[in-house]
Parts: sequence; structure tokens; C-alpha cells
Amino acid sequence: MKATLSSLFFVAGLVMLAAPGAAQLAECDQINVDPTQVPGGCIARTLQDQIGAGRGDELTPGSSIYLIKRDPARSVRRGRQLFQRKFTRLEGQGPRVNAGSTGDQATNRALGAGLSDSCAGCHGRPRGSAGHGGVVNTRPDSRDAPHLFGLGLVEQLAEEMTADLRQIRQDAIEAAQNGSGTLIDEDFEGGLGGFVYQDDTFGTNQPSYASGQLFFSSSQNDTVILVELGNLDNATIQNMSGGFSKSFVLASAATVNVSFDFELRQSPHYESNEFSEALVRIGGQTFLLARIFGNGNGGPIRSTGIVPISFNVSLGSGAHTLTLGGFNNQKTLADEETSIFFNDVVVQGPSGGPVTLPLDTKGVSFGSITAFADGSVDTSDVEGVDEDLRVKPFFHQGGTISMREFIAGALKAEMGLEVPDPVLCAATDPSSPQTVTSPSGFVFDPSEDTFERPPVCDAFTDGDGDGVVNEIDPALLDHLEFYLLNYFKPGRGRTDGFTDSGLTLMQQIGCTSCHVQTLTIDSDRRVADVETVHDPVKGIFNEIFATASTRFTVVDDGQAFPKLLPEGNPFVVENFFSDLKRHDLGPAFHERDFDGNTVTHFVTEPLWGVASSAPYGHDGRSMNLDAVIRRHGGEAQASRDAYVNSLDETDRLAIQAFLNTLILFPPDDTASNLNPGNPNDPANVQDPAVHGSINLGALFQIPSEGPE
Repeated sequence: MKATLSSLFFVAGLVMLAAPGAAQLAECDQINVDPTQVPGGCIARTLQDQIGAGRGDELTPGSSIYLIKRDPARSVRRGRQLFQRKFTRLEGQGPRVNAGSTGDQATNRALGAGLSDSCAGCHGRPRGSAGHGGVVNTRPDSRDAPHLFGLGLVEQLAEEMTADLRQIRQDAIEAAQNGSGTLIDEDFEGGLGGFVYQDDTFGTNQPSYASGQLFFSSSQNDTVILVELGNLDNATIQNMSGGFSKSFVLASAATVNVSFDFELRQSPHYESNEFSEALVRIGGQTFLLARIFGNGNGGPIRSTGIVPISFNVSLGSGAHTLTLGGFNNQKTLADEETSIFFNDVVVQGPSGGPVTLPLDTKGVSFGSITAFADGSVDTSDVEGVDEDLRVKPFFHQGGTISMREFIAGALKAEMGLEVPDPVLCAATDPSSPQTVTSPSGFVFDPSEDTFERPPVCDAFTDGDGDGVVNEIDPALLDHLEFYLLNYFKPGRGRTDGFTDSGLTLMQQIGCTSCHVQTLTIDSDRRVADVETVHDPVKGIFNEIFATASTRFTVVDDGQAFPKLLPEGNPFVVENFFSDLKRHDLGPAFHERDFDGNTVTHFVTEPLWGVASSAPYGHDGRSMNLDAVIRRHGGEAQASRDAYVNSLDETDRLAIQAFLNTLILFPPDDTASNLNPGNPNDPANVQDPAVHGSINLGALFQIPSEGPE
């Protein structure tokens, strides 16, 4: 059962809360603030109340895992309050590393980290102080945390890209060892397996009328890839196509065998002059698999049935791409739809010898890898990622794998707060590491990766003057991780023809070869999504409006409250503009390190939110967009030179105008379908009920838990 917002309002409407606060916040009782007078201006719960029943499990009311499974919006809200919480000395805040804050900064970055008493102390732009940082008393409105927006999407993209790259490595090893020369072998049971969908793959230009997805076919009782064409509306549209592609490399010219199963279906409403095709393309050659003409409105769905295909094709040495998809010459009605299913795709090459495969995932190339019969691999042609093929999306140099590691490290390094996390401690146990899945769904597998061990993994005082080691209950880490998994992605400001031309120019001069605009998550672990766009009618502050939608399934297990579990469906991450690869952008971006070495390679910075995050560059040394573009060199030299030398001033301004549509926003001041506000009451615009907010309280499931 798929839950929708409307299905939640009957229950959640009983517990509607005031708009959540922002900036750094203390407990209401600590600072003698009446929360009814300043809604969201303080934290209603004590720290112990936020810990609740500890981590518990999905059957322990009040525990972190129980709330994540049964009241996920509340867990997100609690994580948000913890993120803003001003911790006290009595709660363990400070010192940073050890009693003397001494050591080798080249190996322990925490020695150079600032001491803060809340996460929002750094990830904030409070009103009343210049720039970023909580150096003055802040008010409960607005914050700007550019590195947090969409953080859960970034983690998921990196996780899935890593899985794809490692599967390609394993495919190459198996092909080399068994001598079969298997170049592609995919049944789609574990996901797309490196296949990437693209609209208009067969020379058409109607992207709105083509789509592709991983799909469980009840008729085939199997997971397949599905291309859908037509449908949508009653417009007459000609020439639609789409397809899934995957590449491979041949060391020398050879004849390969291609085999797969396909089914072509056509809805019964096409006219006799309208037809649907199933197509395959390889080595620059396109083959027609089947064609169905319309039957003039009426009758059953027309289908080829499941058809097994096998054929040989001669190819030269080098990279080749297999594309599976279809074409529809015309549709006139919304119920005219073409569906093409593919499954069990195998490309069999020559037997014997090394096997080289391209490391392509989600449309991004990480070079290639060569495997040998003895199981060894040559990684000399791997690009933009370490030899272990782990895409690490956090920190500019790509140094941390997961949000949970990032949070535990920041609590210690920035705030001096110890957390003996049972998840990370089990995964990093020196004698018996275990595979553990966090409540947010991240799998920590020590057989594949080396994770960052928390500074302490036992709840005792070590006697060196650093303080107790269990200052942060792991239940709070659960909420913080879940909060960041579901954190809002950046929004879009006002667009027009001029800004659209800026995107086109970016594509033409090669910016989007690294700043890849759109990537797709195969299985989304989030429970909600928020789409924020320019809307001068419904938007109040900043003329932007947010629409929240749930992405969970309701599972009734007989308990007082059902489980609300992630649907795990694909999600298209639009306007992301990163490939999550490391690149060398030339000496203007290089950084000296404390050990005397120079850091030269950095992960491509996502451009979403770039309009709101000046100054620019990972070091913040470029004052505006024009300056940071001109600063590019190295692998981006050609694009930079085209920007400077080939474009006129109007073109450069168009690119900057487009980038200025990629915005961050203050959730507490942004009207949404959860709290649309009242634009007709400008005299009280400071009231969240007037200016609107993204009110997570509207989605709470358990009224007895009370306010957050």
C-alpha cells in the first residue's frame, strides 16, 4: 500500500505543530522562554526526552528505531532539533581531542577543528551576524547549510555507484577466470546492473513522452527493464523513443553473441497508421526486433509475447555500447501507450585472455578495469576514484563514505562529544568486524570497506581527563542520521528563456561533462521528498513554494501504529550537477597540506544551491560565479577557455543567470502544502501561520509523543 499525504492528514491533523525553529536552539526551560509566544524558538524536549527509550527496536515505543520505523517525520524533526541544540558543558561539550589538544595535525584533523556547541553553530547563517557561523546570539528563524541540502541523496548516489563499479569489477574477474568472455550478464534482480536509461535514443526528440524504469512484471514473474512510450495526454505526438544502454570493451576485433528476452506491447487504441517497435543497437547497427501496427481502436492489448533473441555481430576493438529500447511513430490519445520489456541480457565475447570492461555507472565514466585469469585486476585506467572503487562523497577530497561516520566524527572533532555507536563500533571491531545496517538503511560491510572507527567504543571513563565517553546516546545519532538522509534537496528559483539559454551554453562548452545535470537513484531509502520551486502565487517569503510527498509504504504488523517503510522506488535527482568523481582543476585549486604535500584532486562540487552559497571554491577564495569559473584549469581548461574566449558577455551572463536559479531556502520561512500560510495577512508576516513553513508536524503519526 502506498501512502499519500492526504491519507495522513486525518490522524496527523490532530497533532499539527507550529513551524519548526532554526539556527542554534536551547531547551525552553534552560532559557526561560515560553514556546507558545515564540513557536519554534526553543526545544520543547529535554535531552533525556529526546533519547527516550534509547535505540530499542521497532517494538519498543519511544526508542529511536521505533520512531524511525513508525513515525519517521517525528524522527526527522527530532534529528533537526538535535542538529540545532546548544549542548552544555554538563552534557559533555568540549574539549576537542584530548585534555591538551596536542598531537599531529597532519594525521588528526580534529586538532585544527573549531570548538562549537551545536551543529548549527557552523552550519548556519543567523540573522544579525555577518557571514556563516553562530558567533552571536541567534534568533529562531533561517539558516543556510549548503553542505546539508540533499545530503541523503548524495550518500545514496555514491553508494549505488560504488555497487555498480564493484559489480563490473566482479564481472570482469569472472569472465577472465571462466574463459567464457562474458562481457554483459544481467538479469536485473539486483538492480539495473550498470544499464542506464535515456530518452530519444533512436534519433527522436520527444523526451516528455518516453520513460524507463526497473519493473517487476507480474506476467513474467520477474524483474525486467521497461521502456514506455506515448501516453501522458491527448496531444498528437510523432516519433518517440527511449532505451537502456550499457558499454563494454573488446581488446581486439571479435564476433560476439548477444542474447536476451523481450516483449513488445501496444495498447488497443492506436490507429492503423500508428506503430510500435522493439529495437536493439550495437556497434552502430540498429536491428528491428518486432513491429506492431494499431488495430483501429478496440480489442485487447496487442503483444508479441516473450520472445528469446540470440544473434552474432562482428565488432572492432575498443568500446561498444548495447542499447535496448523501442520506437513509436505516433500517438494521438492519452491511452495510447507502447511498452517494451527486456530481461536476461547476455553479451558473450571471445574466450580466453584478459577482460577489460568500462567502469560506467549512472552515465558517468570512471575509466576501465582489466581482469586476468588469476583473479588479479589492473586499475591503472581507473579514473576519479580510488583503486577500491569506493565513491566517497563527503569532504571536498572525497574522504568519508557515510553520513553516520561524518556525524560521529563531527560530534567529536567540532564539539567534543563522544558517541560509542554500536553500528560503527561493530563494523570496525579490530578482532571481529561485523556487517551492520544502520536504522537509515546504510550497510556497513567491513569485508568491502574500511570505515572510520569512533574515538570510543566502550561506555567508560578512560581517566585521561577527556571526559566520559558516552556523552551522546547512540539513539540521538540514529535520529541525526535519519534527519540528514531525508534533508530537503535544494530548490529552483525563477527561470525564463534567458536562464534556459545559460544551461544550453553550459552544455555546449562542456561544463556538464563533469557537472552532470541529472542522476538516478535505483532504490530510494528516504520516506519523503520535498520539491521547492519559484511560485509567485503561492510563495510568500522569496516567492518559492514547497510540495512534500511521501515515499513510504504502510505495513500493518498488528501494533498500535503501522510501520512506514521506504518504498525503495527509483528517484531522479534533477539539477544535481556533479559526477561525484575526483578531478584535478589545475594549480589555482590546489591546496597545501600540513604534511607539506599538495592536494590536487577534489570531488566535483554539486551545483544545486550554488546561487546561495558564495563565496566559491572548496576554499572559498572566489568571490562570485564568474571568478570561480575563470579559475578552472587542469581537466576543465577547455571549458574554461571556451567560457572566457568563445562566449560574449551576454552568453556569460546567461550562464551566471542559470546558476542563480539553483537556490537554497529557509525551510521555516517557505510556504508548503504542509503549511501554506496566508499571503493576505502581511501585517503578521513573521507569524509562521502567515508566511508558511515546511511543517513536519503535519506528518506526525503518534500523537501521544507530544510536541518536539
